[in-house]
Amino acid sequence: MKTHSINQARAHLARLVDKALAGEPQRVTRYCKEAVVIVSEQTWRARSRSAPTLGALLARYARAGTIRADAVDRPWKERPLGRDLG
Repeated sequence: MKTHSINQARAHLARLVDKALAGEPQRVTRYCKEAVVIVSEQTWRARSRSAPTLGALLARYARAGTIRADAVDRPWKERPLGRDLG
């Protein structure tokens, strides 16, 4: 993927859009850090939306019985809320 500074991208936006439409995503940096990627509308719509959330992953492992409550090493002590205040 070709990388351009924001100033280069501003000066040559039409060319970057043409390349993105041709199937070649273009990265634009700001202050020498990755900022955005220009992709075609078709590529954007075809992206995977099936990536699970953290909650969905935890629920899946819990249903499968892979997560055990006694297997968690807890370095803290259980104590009633508010006892250490005051």
